Amino acid sequence: MNKLFLILLLTVSNLFASVPTTEGLFRNGNNAEVLTNLVMIKMMVENDVSEMLMEKESSEVSPEDEKRALEKKTKSPVYAKFLLSQEPEERVQLIQIIYLDGKMQDNKIVDVRYFSNLKQKILSSSNKLAIFYSLLCSLSLNRSEEMSAFLKRNSKVYMDNKDLVDPEKKALYEKYKRYLSLIKEDESLKETMDNPFRPADPEVLKVVNAIKDRPFMMKDKNVSLLKTQNGFFWTVNLDVMDAVFDNKNYRLEKLKYGQVNKGLIFNLDDFILFDGTHELPKNIKILSQESTDNLRVLSLSHLSLKNKSMAFRYGEYRGLYKSIENKEEKPGVFLLQ
Repeated sequence: MNKLFLILLLTVSNLFASVPTTEGLFRNGNNAEVLTNLVMIKMMVENDVSEMLMEKESSEVSPEDEKRALEKKTKSPVYAKFLLSQEPEERVQLIQIIYLDGKMQDNKIVDVRYFSNLKQKILSSSNKLAIFYSLLCSLSLNRSEEMSAFLKRNSKVYMDNKDLVDPEKKALYEKYKRYLSLIKEDESLKETMDNPFRPADPEVLKVVNAIKDRPFMMKDKNVSLLKTQNGFFWTVNLDVMDAVFDNKNYRLEKLKYGQVNKGLIFNLDDFILFDGTHELPKNIKILSQESTDNLRVLSLSHLSLKNKSMAFRYGEYRGLYKSIENKEEKPGVFLLQ
């Protein structure tokens, strides 16, 4: 890549740092770069009575709703292990293993699932599961592609970074890049070719200079800085989703999806470093009309696939699951939707 485009990339990076975009915020820029091709996360998942439902007036809650809410409560916590691998072609694979009886032991496996393309799974899942998997990629792999794909499908106003690029400025820089490439091969072309940045026609030059003076990316109208009693926060306000990020480190603190009292709320808190370098929220709470899901992150590990592909690893876990006798009934958690 030539010097000009290195400078351009640095300029765009500085723009992200000062005025974030929705896609940029979900890239989890505060976290350290992921240098391995395998990430393992272990969680404890507790399914409880819906806090949304309990906050309603008793007259607003039907006996059927109350019964369904109570049936959602899990007697003992479920343990989940997630193996995420990001391949060179940007496809994320996921293996999900669910354990019962409070023990992450092979003989307690009650479900094993493998998604060779997590983005496709997200686009065909319920909103709760889709947002959770998108956040899992954002928080552990520093990726926003999955969340961006989800929002592209569901929102009419969401704009990713490509949508925000000034098309005329992009075309001008691409034209200049082609010019540099041609004169590098044949310097004599300088005498006959017009430099796209310095055209001979004065009127065209005015237009070019005006384009060059414009920002490379337009401001994301869905992102704004909010001042509260607790400080400043970056907020994302879409037609289907609202999200709040810490102003200093861009950590996601709260996400609301859908209509008030009928949608989903994700609360994230207590971000900690699990390996001295990479962080995750210790607690993730998901609230809905049906239930309250409390997820506690137990560990985060950065590993290497080595000679075991994700498909091979899935086969190993699947073999362990099939060998277990008297399999227990699968728990009613959203991870198994």
